[in-house]
Amino acid sequence: MNVISVIIITKNEAVNIVDCVLSAALVSHDIIVADNGSTDNTASLATQAGARVLNVPWNGYGQTRNEAAAMAKNDWVMALDADERITPPFAASINNLSLTNAGILYGCKRENFLGVKKIRFGEWGRDKVYRLYNRQQASWNLMLVHETITGNNISKKIIPGALLHYTMKDRAEYQAKTILYAQLSATKYAAQGKKASPVKRFISPVFSFIQNYIFRLGFLDGKEGFVIACTSCRYIFLKYKFLYLLLQKKN
Repeated sequence: MNVISVIIITKNEAVNIVDCVLSAALVSHDIIVADNGSTDNTASLATQAGARVLNVPWNGYGQTRNEAAAMAKNDWVMALDADERITPPFAASINNLSLTNAGILYGCKRENFLGVKKIRFGEWGRDKVYRLYNRQQASWNLMLVHETITGNNISKKIIPGALLHYTMKDRAEYQAKTILYAQLSATKYAAQGKKASPVKRFISPVFSFIQNYIFRLGFLDGKEGFVIACTSCRYIFLKYKFLYLLLQKKN
């Protein structure tokens, strides 16, 4: 097993945290759960599963991950979400890495589930994430949403294995998260000076549906594929709608 730390940021993740920590133990003896004021038993469950629990204020996804990484025992850090699991093949790939080049950012395929259904096609079927990095060379950016790992002279490498991502338990949770992320994306776009043109507001959502449901074969995932394609379409519509409203308020 390589000398790496695993960081997990949480709030009210009692349903997920034990399985997440146990999967992290496949690659690390230093597992940090950075908890932002959970009101369920996330913290106690994480401790019982073998993690160090640290109470942290919420400063956004990227900054909170950076603060957790700063408290790790090791420079090599693997970042997880509570609804993700490291599979044994991915763990084997991590444990066999030499980790001699601090400038490499390691990633893998991510297998997404909607409820109990594994999604094989569409946007979700193409998912790859980069999560293993050296904190001396890289860190998380401070974007409000869809934060990524950045650094100078960083190269990326996909290794065998996968993360399992139990993203939403049902359609209602999916819809709620869609609205939240659309609002966050709109705020980010406004700060970046982006515009909400009619093409972005009305054509891009339709193109997203066609691309994911037809060209990326989302229809082969059955009703779940249709739900995902529709929700992706709605997300794009909403983020540009919210951006348009934000820009209208400024004028």
